[in-house]
Amino acid sequence: MNLPDHILQQIGNILLERTESIAIAESVTSGLLQQAFSCIPDASDCYKGGITAYAKEEKIKLLQVDPEEAERANCVSPLIAEQMAGHVSKLFGTSWGLATTGYATAVSQSGFRLYAYYSIHYAGRTLATQKIELPPVTPPEEAQLSYARTALTRLQELLHTLQSS
Repeated sequence: MNLPDHILQQIGNILLERTESIAIAESVTSGLLQQAFSCIPDASDCYKGGITAYAKEEKIKLLQVDPEEAERANCVSPLIAEQMAGHVSKLFGTSWGLATTGYATAVSQSGFRLYAYYSIHYAGRTLATQKIELPPVTPPEEAQLSYARTALTRLQELLHTLQSS
């Protein structure tokens, strides 16, 4: 896996220093973030777990995303990402929630575009939600890694900002 170890280390260190924890809800990244967080030293002290829900029905059932929005957007929208991050945080009782949803391949449902959303939830509110767009020819594995890297980098930035304040 090509996720940045130094960023994961920093995220883990800050979470441990703050005695905070995170849970992850994934769709498009399909477990990459959960695997990465499990490799942080003392992971069980800051990473409580995660859910990979790929199918729309599972996102509705397990992550309680809005069924109408899920149908309208094929489960790929800023609102869906925010609901996933918020619910996984609530479900696992963590201060932080991180979620990804999107397309790893350019398909008709995406208008043959390649994009994803991530959302970061903290202390009961959404801190960041962003759309990530990639060239449609990006291989699926590269798209997934790019989405995961982008979300991790933003999480690291937010943690640093909170730590400095």
